[in-house]
Amino acid sequence: MIRQATVEDVQQIATLLKEKAELLKERGSRQWSAYLEADLSALVQRDLAAGRLFVFEQNTELMGSVALLPSHEWDQRLWDDPEGLYIHRLVVRDAAKGRGVGKQLLRHVLAVATAEEERLRLDCLASNEFLNAYYASFGFTAKGIRDGFSTYEHEQLAVSDERVI
Repeated sequence: MIRQATVEDVQQIATLLKEKAELLKERGSRQWSAYLEADLSALVQRDLAAGRLFVFEQNTELMGSVALLPSHEWDQRLWDDPEGLYIHRLVVRDAAKGRGVGKQLLRHVLAVATAEEERLRLDCLASNEFLNAYYASFGFTAKGIRDGFSTYEHEQLAVSDERVI
């Protein structure tokens, strides 16, 4: 079940992010390495306050989360036009890998952005072949590479400047 995160979820999400960052480091990836030094509880609390934070629960256990946020400083470094909503910190518990948790969380934020008629964007390490292919499989179109990060926008949600009203 996907639901809006609450203050009570903040520590669990922070722990999940830290565990994933540690796992990535063990595998030799630099992805999310900054999270090993960050105050993740404060970061998750800011996500909760700034936008929408969703969790996937199964039998009361938090299996994953995703933040859907308005543009902030990070996005403005990667995009010339910062309009839209941005997917950040999509994370799935390792025990839930292969169960479609990430897919369901992505579909959920796609539905939210569609309902709000917002552009939906994200970024990932350009060197992460798995994630680049994963996002493309969801209809995200590669928009370029900046500072080592691939930028993507969802095709169906690219808002035209010529909307018919």
